[in-house]
Amino acid sequence: MYRPLSLLAVAGMAWNLSAADPAKPVAATALAGFVSRPAPRLETVASGIEGDSFDDPAIWIHPTDPARSLVLGTNKKNGLFAFDLDGRKVGVVSPASCPNNVDLLYGFPLNFVRTDIALAVCREKDNPCVRAWKIDPKTRTLSEVTPPEGIKIFGGEPGYGSCTYHSRTTGKYYLFVNHKSGKFEQYVLGFTADGRLSAHLVRTFAVGSQPEGCVADEEAGALYLGEEDVGVWKFSAEENGGTKGKLIAKVGENGLKDDVEGVTLYTGRDGKGYVIVSSQGNNTFKIYDRAGNNEYIGTIDPAAGRLGKVSETDGIAVTNRPLGDKFPHGLFVVQDGTRKADGQRFKYYAWEDVAGDGLLIDTGSPASGKPSLLGVGFDSAGKRLAHDAFHSTGQLLPEPARGAAESLRDLVPVVAGDAAFQQRAFIGRELPVEPVGEFPRSRVATRRWFGR
Repeated sequence: MYRPLSLLAVAGMAWNLSAADPAKPVAATALAGFVSRPAPRLETVASGIEGDSFDDPAIWIHPTDPARSLVLGTNKKNGLFAFDLDGRKVGVVSPASCPNNVDLLYGFPLNFVRTDIALAVCREKDNPCVRAWKIDPKTRTLSEVTPPEGIKIFGGEPGYGSCTYHSRTTGKYYLFVNHKSGKFEQYVLGFTADGRLSAHLVRTFAVGSQPEGCVADEEAGALYLGEEDVGVWKFSAEENGGTKGKLIAKVGENGLKDDVEGVTLYTGRDGKGYVIVSSQGNNTFKIYDRAGNNEYIGTIDPAAGRLGKVSETDGIAVTNRPLGDKFPHGLFVVQDGTRKADGQRFKYYAWEDVAGDGLLIDTGSPASGKPSLLGVGFDSAGKRLAHDAFHSTGQLLPEPARGAAESLRDLVPVVAGDAAFQQRAFIGRELPVEPVGEFPRSRVATRRWFGR
């Protein structure tokens, strides 16, 4: 929903906006100097490891029961943790993987089945790589879908940060990874004949020094990334987007203090929303307009409440989606870098506490990362393939209806293996997809993604 603005403190002056049309958007400049001081509603159990351990969260939204959603959190000295909305630990996977940043892809057609996947850059001993896990919505368990050795990036060197992107232009699914040197690599994702996730490098670019956090805006086709000592950059998220970015927020301006760490996106309807950035040097979070020139809006300076203030935050995550009775207006998750004897924690903030009367609350718009695709695919070089053989429901049509497809290879919807596998996969097979209409988490019409 949209919450009308009533009173804002702007640069020390009170502006009474109660007579304004609540449906009319308020310019970003009218919010300059806005400060939010939410207290945490709850926190997760501790990492159980003394010192620096937890790093980055991601919020997985359950497809049918949002109250059963999970917060995934990386433990740099262990594995990928899963927490429920009460902060209880419900599982740990790959305890030797040492993941750093985690992000999600919804509806990836893994082995021809729509699958939600978590991906993370892992810095495990003697085997730096990317690992991925599929999420079972029935059991809320994760199981690895990458090869035993993982997916190698940067020629086998360790990665640092990562984020995902699903293009609304091409339908391709991507992973961005970065290196402490400032390098970025973009991979298009597919799967192999044995149903494992695969990746093909399609683009490289760089910033001048160490980056980490990043997030993609799928509606706008934009990638936001943090260069720790410099600020926040905006690049194209498309593989043909070039190597030039725009610095939208500089360290030292509007209270942004290095290190620039986590970056997340609050998505509203019609392109509205916010880019939120962890300003680690002063334990706050800076808010920038998602639209236009990404103007500065204000600061989240969390109150201590009964659970204490956060400090030295690395990763952050936000969703606008209702998550049951506990978080009916969305959730903001923050890594708390405070080092205690029993380890670090993630803190949960209700979005309405963050928004107050000054920020957008829009639970009706699609959350980032939700449009899904089957029936469009890519060969082993990442080239888009014909998809005329697929009806808008996702069903594979009989041979005479295959239209422009020139061979069986042209119908492979993802990176596949040998011809025998392709034949088994496609002859007379119906792809498992959701009905035409709105997906539970995306509000994106299926028909759009099948070229109709």
